[in-house]
Amino acid sequence: MVAEIKHASNSTPSFNAAVMETGAGVELDLIAHIFSANTENVGRLTELFDRDYFERIWCVQEVVVSSWCVAKCGDLEISFMDLLSTVIHLNLRRQTFFSRKPLEFWNMIYMLKQPGRSNLPAPSGHRVEGSVGPLLKLLAASRMFEATDPRDRIFSLLGISDEGLMPVLALTTVSNSDQNSLLMKFLRRAQSGLTSFAERVNRLGPGVDFGKHKALKIDYSKDMMEVYRDLTRFMMRKSPRMLDVLSHVQHLDEPSNDAFPTWVPKWFQPPSTSVLGRIGVFLAGLCDGHFRYFAMLHDSPLCAQPMRPDVLLVDGYFVDRVMALSEVLDFEVFECPPVEASWTQLFGTSFFPVSSRTYRNGEILQMAFCKTLLAGFLGPLAARLISTVLPSTFSHPEDDSRNKYLQQGHSDAAAYLMRYEVDGCSLPSMELNALNQSALTGNFVRYYRCAQVFSHNRRVYLTRSGLLGLGPRMMREGDEICILFGGRPPFALRRMQDHHIFIGETYVHDDDIMWGKLTEGVRFRNQLPIMTYEIR
Repeated sequence: MVAEIKHASNSTPSFNAAVMETGAGVELDLIAHIFSANTENVGRLTELFDRDYFERIWCVQEVVVSSWCVAKCGDLEISFMDLLSTVIHLNLRRQTFFSRKPLEFWNMIYMLKQPGRSNLPAPSGHRVEGSVGPLLKLLAASRMFEATDPRDRIFSLLGISDEGLMPVLALTTVSNSDQNSLLMKFLRRAQSGLTSFAERVNRLGPGVDFGKHKALKIDYSKDMMEVYRDLTRFMMRKSPRMLDVLSHVQHLDEPSNDAFPTWVPKWFQPPSTSVLGRIGVFLAGLCDGHFRYFAMLHDSPLCAQPMRPDVLLVDGYFVDRVMALSEVLDFEVFECPPVEASWTQLFGTSFFPVSSRTYRNGEILQMAFCKTLLAGFLGPLAARLISTVLPSTFSHPEDDSRNKYLQQGHSDAAAYLMRYEVDGCSLPSMELNALNQSALTGNFVRYYRCAQVFSHNRRVYLTRSGLLGLGPRMMREGDEICILFGGRPPFALRRMQDHHIFIGETYVHDDDIMWGKLTEGVRFRNQLPIMTYEIR
C-alpha cells in the first residue's frame, strides 16, 4: 500500500533522505544518531507527523492491514515502518507528560508490526492475527484522531481489534492470580477450542458472525449515542466483566445537562487528563490479589436489549462525601503544578513551613498531600515511561516493583518539602531527621515531573472523614466517593433526586481502599452496606 502524504516543506526532504540512506534495516541507535547530529530534524519530523494523514482514524486501518506500506511525500518514498521508528524519539524529545498528538498509537503499531527492530518490548497479550490489541486500548489511544462521522471512531477499529476480529474472546476471557492453576489451564484449553470452532463456523459465509455481539457490528442505522452507549454496556458485560471502560469518562462540561448518559465515554472528544485505570493496577472494586469479583450489573442481558438502555444499574457501596475542593490544576508542560496554591485552597493555610499535623495513616499531612498529587506510585511509574532517557536504557515497568516507585515518590516528595530552610518547622527532631534522610535520595524537580502526569486537569479534594483524593475536573462539594464492584479505581457519583450521575474516576490516598482491602471487608464481613446504584 502507498500512503500519500501531503508534500513536505523544503526542510523535510533532507531528513527523509537521511533516513532512507539507512536502507531497509533502520535501527533505533542509528535514528538516535540522526537526531543528535542535527536538532533541526525534530522540527522537521514534527511538521511531518502533524499532517492530516497521521490524524485520520481510517488511515490507521490501512496501514495495519497492509502487508507492506510505503509513505510517499511528493517524489520521496520511504518504508512506512522506517518512518514510524522515529516516533519514540519524537515523543521523548518533546518531553510531553500528556500527549496532544496521536503519536503513541503509531508507535504502538510500529512495535507490533516490527517487534524485532525495537529495543522496547512488544505489548503482551497480543494473540489475534491482524489485531493491534483489545478494543478498549485502541479506543483510548485513538481519541486524538479525527473522523468525519463520530461513529467511525468505533467502526474503524473493529477490523483491527481483538473483539472485532475474534468476538468469541469477549465471551471467554478469564482472569486469575494463579495463571498456572489447573482451572486456568482447563479454561484456556476450552477457550482455544471454542475459538477454533468459531473460526470454522464464520468461514462458512460472509454473513456468518458466530459469537459476535450486536455492539460489534457496523450499523449506520443507529445514531451516535446508541453506538457509543451499546458499546460501553458491552465492554462492561463481556468477560471477565470489569468496569475499566468507566475510567475513560472525562466530562468537559456539566454532566447533568448532557444528552448522553453520563456513564458513556465520548470517544469523539480528546482526552482531558491521564487515565488512572488505564494501566490496570488498582483493585478498589475487587479483592486484593485476585479477580474473583466481577461487576454486578442489573438489566444488562447478554443478547437482548435492556429494559432501560440509558440507565446503568450496578452494585457497590458508599465510601465518603467530598467536603472541600481545590481549583482545577491546569498548567503547561514545562510549568510546575500549583502544589502550594492547591493546599491553601483546600486547608486555608500556608503550605510552608512543614507542620506536625498528620494524616489518617500517621504520615505528615503535607507528605500525604504531595503523594496524592502523584496518585500514589502511578506518577513515578508513568513519568518513568515518558522520561528523556533513550530507548537503549529504557526498562519495562514490569521489571520494577511497586515498592520501588512508592519509595521514589516518598523521597522526591521529601526533597520537595525540604528544599527550603526549615525555619519555623514544627516537626519533632526525629521526624525532621527522617525527612531529611529521605530527601537525600530524592529530587524535587523529578517530583514536579511526576506530579504533572495525573494531577493535570484534576482537582485535589478532602472528604468529611479526612481522606485526600485526586478527582475529575467536574467534581464539586457533596459528590459521593463510591466503590463499584468490578472497578479498579473508586468513582465519583453525584446524587440527584431519584438517581445518580457519573462524574469520573478518582484516586484516594488510602491503600485499603485502592487495593481492595475495604471491598474484601464489605463482601466477606458486611462492614458497609451494599447498594444498587441507578446511574443515568
